[in-house]
Amino acid sequence: MLLLSQSVSLGGEAEELRKDLLELEKVIDPFVRIFQKVSRLVAPSVVSIVAEGAYGTHTDPHEEGGSSFSSPDDKNNKSQNPNKPSFGSGIVIKKSGYILTNFHVVHGFENGRITVTLSNGDKYDAAMVGQDPNTDLAILKIACEDLREAVLGDPKSVNVGDWVIAIGNPFGYNQTVSAGIVSAIGRTHITPFAKPFAYEDFIQTDAAINPGNSGGPLVNLHGEIIGVNSAIATRTGGFQGVGFAISMEIANEVISDLIEKGRVVRGYLGVGLQDINDSLATYLNLGSKSDVMREFRLDSDKGAFISEVWQGTPASKGKILPGDVIIAFGGRKILNIDDLQKAIRVSEVNSNVAVTVIRNREEKLLTINIDEQPESMSGRSYVTIRKLIEQTSLSIGLAVETLPPEVEEGHGVLVKYVVSDSPSEKAGILPGDIILRVGSSDIKGVSEFQTVLKGFVDKGVTISLYIKSKGYVTLKY
Repeated sequence: MLLLSQSVSLGGEAEELRKDLLELEKVIDPFVRIFQKVSRLVAPSVVSIVAEGAYGTHTDPHEEGGSSFSSPDDKNNKSQNPNKPSFGSGIVIKKSGYILTNFHVVHGFENGRITVTLSNGDKYDAAMVGQDPNTDLAILKIACEDLREAVLGDPKSVNVGDWVIAIGNPFGYNQTVSAGIVSAIGRTHITPFAKPFAYEDFIQTDAAINPGNSGGPLVNLHGEIIGVNSAIATRTGGFQGVGFAISMEIANEVISDLIEKGRVVRGYLGVGLQDINDSLATYLNLGSKSDVMREFRLDSDKGAFISEVWQGTPASKGKILPGDVIIAFGGRKILNIDDLQKAIRVSEVNSNVAVTVIRNREEKLLTINIDEQPESMSGRSYVTIRKLIEQTSLSIGLAVETLPPEVEEGHGVLVKYVVSDSPSEKAGILPGDIILRVGSSDIKGVSEFQTVLKGFVDKGVTISLYIKSKGYVTLKY
């Protein structure tokens, strides 16, 4: 009797739960239908891409432990995986056959074969229209009209917590839909491109993104494309809850140029940038952000810190120095490196731009002529702030090193580098000069030079350096 009573009771509880679920389904059904309709709306605008027949970067969906990014300069991949195909996704951005995808999906396959498969299974050979490695974006063209053109969303409308859908071809499984939320916006330092030309503004999401998703859309619940799925942070090669999509703010800036010119014409400065934070302190071998601000006499952590300046660039010609902090660019207030990168991206080539920097606690107004960005900076040297800190006092703008063995002085230091427009340059000091004394103190090496010099700088008194063949010179700073 007891067992029968318990059975009836359990059966009644199950029935009640089923009824509750049916009632709750009525509440949640509109939400589910949104996902269904968004998927049906956007799916015809998403294509599968296979590039093969010539070596390029590749994202092999069937390679265990594969990464969503492969470096174009990865020679090991080339030797181990000759002619290995690249798999990815794409977005129809014009009904006349223009398709947006990732640069890393198709780069290197221009002389091979790129095949685009539509959502209905139709296959087309694609031609390369344009590529932009700095944003990891590319445009393909297929001979097909009346495609369903994707609607591009407003990047400024994206908020953390928004529901999003990722559509693509992970691991070769066509038209796969995953859902999640926007985990963060404005992410940088994601792509493995060589500085100083990476332009980044990533949306982070926990919607599942895997190899093969690259180039596919991240979609909001209005059915609008808000990002191009591009990368994952992973320790296994597969999705672990952290995916990244290039914001449409970046994509919108390059699409027209890629279609019309095959490349993006943009200006540049030629600098390395960092925000003023603890990461910068680590880079400079300092303890914390406070140490950075004290070292560079900064009253605020706002602005874009110049960590390096490449020679022969608009920055070096315009007398921007490593250690400067840019606080205004072309009339725009600069609070961080994202602000500066956006300001640079919209600057016209061959235009003069007013740039305000903080240097030694003073604001300096510089005029920079914006050149067209070259394809690479190979062959050009650059001066890093880290090297300058190791070798010099920034307040006098002088880098020194130990005298070579063949020099018979027995003491002193060799001038290695003189910062443009610095007290040292104004005093007539040149690379190759030999400094024998600071004040009345003979200098035996770099360490002693730094120590004695620091004593003068800390006191804020005039510095006299005795230079072989020149005698004493006075540094005013």
